[in-house]
Amino acid sequence: MIRRVIARLREWIAVEDAEERIEGSGEAITSPQHRRSPAAERELDRLGELDDEHRRDDP
Repeated sequence: MIRRVIARLREWIAVEDAEERIEGSGEAITSPQHRRSPAAERELDRLGELDDEHRRDDP
């Protein structure tokens, strides 16, 4: 009886095989604070280029 209880406890607390459980793209997970959409990245690049041009035009 004790063996049966122990076996059931082991089954209840057992962790699945991590390789089978984890699914995803494989990309690093970043916090939402550091995540940007591709459109936001393009806009930041565009603004950076405008700033660089502005600085070159100033004497």
